[in-house]
Amino acid sequence: MVTTAAQATTKLLPLTDELRQKTKGLHGKTDRLVSLGLFAVLDYQIYRQILLGFYYVFKTFEEEYDRHLKTSTIDSQKQKWPAHPWVEHTYSPDLRRTEAFEADLAYFYGPDWKDHVQPSKQVQEYMDHIRDIAKRQPEKLIAYPATLYLGLFFGGQITRSKIIKSTHFFPSPPAKKLGGENDDGIAIFTFRESTSTTTTTAGAAERAGEGSKGKKMDPNKVKSSLKDRLNSIPEMNPAEGVTETKLTLEGREAIAEEAREIFVRNMDLMTSVEGVSRVWTRWIFQFVIFVAVGLAIFQILFRSSVIPSEPLII
Repeated sequence: MVTTAAQATTKLLPLTDELRQKTKGLHGKTDRLVSLGLFAVLDYQIYRQILLGFYYVFKTFEEEYDRHLKTSTIDSQKQKWPAHPWVEHTYSPDLRRTEAFEADLAYFYGPDWKDHVQPSKQVQEYMDHIRDIAKRQPEKLIAYPATLYLGLFFGGQITRSKIIKSTHFFPSPPAKKLGGENDDGIAIFTFRESTSTTTTTAGAAERAGEGSKGKKMDPNKVKSSLKDRLNSIPEMNPAEGVTETKLTLEGREAIAEEAREIFVRNMDLMTSVEGVSRVWTRWIFQFVIFVAVGLAIFQILFRSSVIPSEPLII
């Protein structure tokens, strides 16, 4: 029996690999922005603004995730959505970052930071977008752990290292030190075992700053566990030999579309922070000076090496 092209099936990539492939261009731009933008960790006032922006993003998507769980403990005053199987499959309380963000923001802004901050226009639009898709297309929520959480395991670890090495640029509140056992100021990069199966937003607020809660987890194991869950959603990852359905293809494309949206909005968030353009200008100026000095030294050394020596007189 001859298998026709129409009957043949193309083996699907693991969902995380497909998302990385379909966001490769944007992923590269974000990586370059982060790599060049690590200057931000040298200015804590800029860093904490970026941290604040992503706090609102993580908090919003984690709240919307919680609304779609069967065991949701979302505030009764807020509307709860029907449980979604894909959200259930990829959820893990150990991944939640809301508490960690609040602990870090308390470190950089002070304990009463919530009384003095609010989301920017770009961040508010980002939050509204997340709430909108959670209501209309909840399957797109899968793109958030696939990009934001995994991002903390990759670029986030580089940023963490830079912050630790640049501690003298950060404020040192009385009796506080960056890092330490509780990862003060860098808690978002540390994953700890959850003390309960679910974590409410209210509970997160109450426990903000409790860096000692839960045992530290191996980030590589947490990352692998998350990737395994993302790559084993039944409808998104049909068993070998099973033909993918329209739901599979449409679902994957919807998630990839949202992943691209996330990268674009993340770049807007980082570049719109007050003071970034000033630091960019300073960084470029310093780079130009460095290149100019390097060229001048090279020319001096090169010229001295080609000057003919005095003829030897006997």
